[in-house]
Amino acid sequence: MVLAGGGNRCLWQVGFWDACAKEIGLAPKVVAGVSAGACMGAVILAEKTGETLDRMKETFAENPKNMYLENLFSNKPVFPHYGIYLSGLLTLFEPEVFEKIKKGPELRVLAARFPRGVGAIGAVVMGFFCYTLEKHIKKPLHPQWALKAGFKPVVKKLNDCETPEEASKLIIASSATPPFVGPIRLNGHQVLDGGLVDNVPVVALKQNEGPALVLLSRRYPPGLLKGHKGRTYLQPSKPVGITKWDDTSPQGLQDAYDLGKKDGELFLRKGPEALQD
Repeated sequence: MVLAGGGNRCLWQVGFWDACAKEIGLAPKVVAGVSAGACMGAVILAEKTGETLDRMKETFAENPKNMYLENLFSNKPVFPHYGIYLSGLLTLFEPEVFEKIKKGPELRVLAARFPRGVGAIGAVVMGFFCYTLEKHIKKPLHPQWALKAGFKPVVKKLNDCETPEEASKLIIASSATPPFVGPIRLNGHQVLDGGLVDNVPVVALKQNEGPALVLLSRRYPPGLLKGHKGRTYLQPSKPVGITKWDDTSPQGLQDAYDLGKKDGELFLRKGPEALQD
């Protein structure tokens, strides 16, 4: 199973899973995720979907703003996202849950390594310029421009992490999107959000690994999702009503999850074609 990135929109994937997993016997041996998709993969494998949604809503309800300019000249963060993300992951990875995830299906997490010889500021500007421009001009399922600019995919199994802190760092590294989350050093290299090199991380799958269910988090132009041998791509039936980094909207989280459940039920009734147009 492949889980696209998309920040808070990835709650759609969780709702879809909760609606469909037991009904159709979803039991992936491998889950490949990037950014928030990797986080939701951990939530799904931990079997903590309901608890995580409730906890996220409580946290967002206590966070009135996405930017605290009054902290600009203090030691407090201007953007609360890193702290919220880290706290949520460490809460999820309590000892019993962490061991369950480590012993479960492979959870492969994608990050994007800086081009050789490029510093942090240059990599951030280059990477997100390539990604944003390509997304608006070509609207691809699998972006290529950042790869051509020298970014390299880095895939690491969360199961190999020794501690909850290491696992949390891996997922945050996969999500590193300045200014909300800065570049992270992973295995000796600076990395950014893995979505730069593949926001729908099929690059983390091996050849001939078997059929894959690919859950997106936003809508793509008609026709892009069909005709992929061995892969079933599914997208939300309508735009998910929360932005990626809006950490102030509990209702937005609930709406994203509810749409996923509704779309999962639609999938059960009408098949994949219902979520491919």
